[in-house]
Amino acid sequence: MKTALTYTVNSGDSISNLAMALSGAAGVTVEEVTAANPDINPNALQIGSVLSIPSQGERLNYTVLHGDTLSGICAGLAECTHMTAAAIETSNPTVSPNAIFPGQQLKIPQTHGTAAPMPVTNAEYRGYWAWTYSQSAVPANATMSMAFSGWADVQTALQDSAPKLAHLVGTKFLCVGGGNQSGAFTSANLTALTAAIQAGECVGYDGIAYDVEEGYSGLESLFTASFATAKSKGFKVLVTVSHSAPYGITDSAALMKSFFADANIDFLSPQLYTSGKETGNDYSTSHGVSWSDYAACKAKIVPSLVNASMYDAAKDYFAGQGVSIRGFVQWAQS
Repeated sequence: MKTALTYTVNSGDSISNLAMALSGAAGVTVEEVTAANPDINPNALQIGSVLSIPSQGERLNYTVLHGDTLSGICAGLAECTHMTAAAIETSNPTVSPNAIFPGQQLKIPQTHGTAAPMPVTNAEYRGYWAWTYSQSAVPANATMSMAFSGWADVQTALQDSAPKLAHLVGTKFLCVGGGNQSGAFTSANLTALTAAIQAGECVGYDGIAYDVEEGYSGLESLFTASFATAKSKGFKVLVTVSHSAPYGITDSAALMKSFFADANIDFLSPQLYTSGKETGNDYSTSHGVSWSDYAACKAKIVPSLVNASMYDAAKDYFAGQGVSIRGFVQWAQS
């Protein structure tokens, strides 16, 4: 899962000009960005390189950060229609809008609209990823919702998710982790998460969602302990992984085996997408973990889908793998 864009301030930038440039760049395509940057390899972006983004407003120079891809950058810009200086200022409360400086990083909010209600299905569980960096609303017919910030640091996740908590519906999950360096799990941040759960710092939530995509190897016992702590404190536990297994953890096959056997996990949610813009489910597998392996899972399987309309296709596919799914979690915000 891709977190919100982070913009690195360039010389001559102002908040108002940046807002205009972001609005003007909404809808830009990978091909257009590639054409505007002929000296850059679109398949091997270098951290720190500056991309010229075509925009109908002021110029927009985007500095590549760890985990960025052209498709991810364009997907983030697609959500920036009607960007305002006030929205940027609200998303960066510690930044002085009249004194930004080169090299400073600004969180870019997504402001394109609200989510449509999910179609009624026969799914027992209808979940929804509620992006903390988006103003989109959670569909009223969701039975569970996850405040997603993309951070593996629990304190940052709690801080970014706090404004979203009151708007969640159904069983409310705090999501920790994500699909880039900020969301990568380490022994330190996983231990800190467990300590925060133990100390009662996740008050207001009904569950903890672990977005396990990147991280160190050798974390199996720490995840097991964290799940057990969450359950002992009365939380539901959901684990989501990229496709069939975490792509950025070297021992993810062993980790998935432990997830399948863990009775403290209530929901396991494999992500059937990469960019989050797919028009059909992506059933790619990784690290040798097959979909039929999910038949051994003790947790309820609720795949994460781009859109709820893809649920029936997912249900049929998994049935063919000998796996029963009980619902879904929608990624799209509209």
